[in-house]
Amino acid sequence: MQKLQQGFTLIELMIVVAIIGILAALAVPAYQDYTIRSKVSESASLASAARTAIDVSYSENGTLTGLPTTHASLGLSEAGSYRAKYVSAVTVGANGVITVDLKADTTLGLGEATGDDVIYEPLNQGGNLEWTVSASSTVPDKYLPRR
Repeated sequence: MQKLQQGFTLIELMIVVAIIGILAALAVPAYQDYTIRSKVSESASLASAARTAIDVSYSENGTLTGLPTTHASLGLSEAGSYRAKYVSAVTVGANGVITVDLKADTTLGLGEATGDDVIYEPLNQGGNLEWTVSASSTVPDKYLPRR
C-alpha cells in the first residue's frame, strides 16, 4: 500500500516564511514614507488661500516685486490662524513666497519632516503664475509635494 504525502515539508514552510520576511522588509519603510508624505501634503491645501490672494494681487499689479507681504493687505487671516493637524502657520513673504510651517509632530517622522518648512514660490510664466515647491524647503525631498 502506498503512502500519500500529507502537508508541507519543513523546507517548503521555511522558504515561504523567508519570502514573507523579505517582502515585509521592503514594504514597511515604503509605507512609512508614504504616510509621512501624505501628512506633509496638508501644506499644499492650507497654502491655497494665500496662493489665490497672491494670484489676484499679481493680476491687478502685473508684477511679483512689490506685492503686499502682510496678510491683512492681501485679505488673509493672520499666519497662525492657518493651522491644521500637521501645519502650524502659513506665512506670506516678499515677492509672493509662501512658507508653510509644519508642527513638531512625531508622526511626521522622528527628525524627518517634523518642525520643517515647505516653501512655495511663484514663477511668472508669460503673464501667468506657476507655483513650485522651492528647493530651499527644509523638508527632505522624498516627502515634498511634486514640484
